[in-house]
Parts: sequence; C-alpha cells; structure tokens
Amino acid sequence: MTDQEWEAQNGALSPEEARAQGLCWHCTGKSVLYTAFGGDQVTVPCGECRGDGKDRP
Repeated sequence: MTDQEWEAQNGALSPEEARAQGLCWHCTGKSVLYTAFGGDQVTVPCGECRGDGKDRP
C-alpha cells in the first residue's frame, strides 16, 4: 500500500458531515489517524476524541 493509500483511510467526510453523524471530525469516528512518511506507515490514537470516535461539542 502506498503512503497516499494509507493516509486515505482517514476518511473523506467534511467536519460538518462527521459532526452531523455524531462522529469525531478529526478521525471521522475511526478512533485513530493514519499517517505515513517515506514508507513508514503508522496509526496514532486520535487526540481530539481521545480514541472513542465520538463528537465532542
């Protein structure tokens, strides 16, 4: 999987769409963020929702 494909797993919802569904706008409800640099593909817990995937008003 390429770095771009890896990062594409973060989702395509806009912040407004994610919030309307009750999901964290940052990780789109997945609880983790996908990041890659130079072939090193990593997942990190979402700091915005603290890993539960829910919207924080």
